[in-house]
Amino acid sequence: MTDDFSHLFPPSRLVAALGAEERIRRIRADRWINYPRAEQALAKLEELLLFPQRARMPNLLVVGASGMGKTMIVEKFARDHPSHFDTVMGRMQMPVIVVQMVPGPDEARFYKRLLATIGAPEPPRATLSVLESLTLRLLSEIRPGLLIIDEVHSLQAGTVREQTRFLNMLRFLGNELRVPLVCVGTQQARNALRTDDQLVRRFEAFALPPWQNDQDFAGLVGSLQRTLPLRRPTEIADVMLKRLIEVTGGITAAVFSLMCRLAVAAIESGEERITFSAVADKRNLLALLGEPV
Repeated sequence: MTDDFSHLFPPSRLVAALGAEERIRRIRADRWINYPRAEQALAKLEELLLFPQRARMPNLLVVGASGMGKTMIVEKFARDHPSHFDTVMGRMQMPVIVVQMVPGPDEARFYKRLLATIGAPEPPRATLSVLESLTLRLLSEIRPGLLIIDEVHSLQAGTVREQTRFLNMLRFLGNELRVPLVCVGTQQARNALRTDDQLVRRFEAFALPPWQNDQDFAGLVGSLQRTLPLRRPTEIADVMLKRLIEVTGGITAAVFSLMCRLAVAAIESGEERITFSAVADKRNLLALLGEPV
């Protein structure tokens, strides 16, 4: 075994020289890996962020199954555009505001969550009109370039009337602030937006479909394994890629979870690489499904 770890990305080579416990801890941490569809999504968000103000702003709906990496893309974009204090203007600047949808179409709870996201105290015993007025005033001062609402499919927890009222509020926010809205969710999010014909026409849909056994997937797995601080190179053969798709259903989170699980096992066993037999082991599939192994 060589000690240059040239099969890894440079930052991971340093980690590979560490002890087993620290390497396992690093493996279990979140990581960002670029891949074509994610880069396209980030480019779409950047385009909206730089869009000049006008009466009818463009919006984006990012749709994908649970675990396809929607939230990770949003978090990556927010990290790349952090809040900062403008010393000239004497106020906080938040280029990107990310708020998670409340569990149901409740306007008052949404305004409260939005206020908490921007660090504003919640007014005591505030009515919906007070919350609306305060939110609009503060957001007008902050002047965000993008308002991202995650888990929008939670809208469908309410009645059609409640959904309609909530969507009217979103349209009102976008119109008043002249800021692009980005809604993120599963296919149910698209279904919810379709209850408002005027609003849904303003949203361009961007899909994150499950992975197929193709060159893009091979690139994802290849990049992922180069971040895992194993001391021996893993051979990513076609048969392994096929098995990964079968086991994970092409869901990004499942691919990451399985590969990280196998990397930890490889360190603990002393194998120091991921083998096809480990990928093919049915016990790993059961573990992904939450079954006892």
